[in-house]
Amino acid sequence: MTTRKRVVLVAIDGSDHAEYALNWYLDNIHRPNDVVIGVHSADYSKLQSQPLTLLSSDKSLITNFLETEEESVKKLAANFESKVLKNQIDGKFIRINGDPGPGIVEVSNNEKAAVIVMGSRGLGTIRRTLLGSVSSYIMYHASVPVIVCRQ
Repeated sequence: MTTRKRVVLVAIDGSDHAEYALNWYLDNIHRPNDVVIGVHSADYSKLQSQPLTLLSSDKSLITNFLETEEESVKKLAANFESKVLKNQIDGKFIRINGDPGPGIVEVSNNEKAAVIVMGSRGLGTIRRTLLGSVSSYIMYHASVPVIVCRQ
């Protein structure tokens, strides 16, 4: 009899909060048959905040930003893959682009995740109301349980 694998999606953004969430998963709910998917949404917000005139006049700004972001993603993927190998877990890293909330929910649906684990940045009520919250979005839109780990 084969045991069905449980797919666990872990949101990865390079923060201490995301690292805590991955460690929390490993310490508390990990099962030997789990497949762990680390999902990272590339952060282009710094590029979007630049004036359009500056972006169109200085192409090297865009190139340098994209190269820096690509290096950051490679480091995150390597760190995730190292932790998965160290703990002898079946896993993979998926990079998405765009808004992280909808992207993570879409990956969860496509990969048939059983649960989503993510860190909490601890935004206060006012900041969360004004800025929104990725974890709030995911909790509202995901079709599976969401565990938000707070340090």
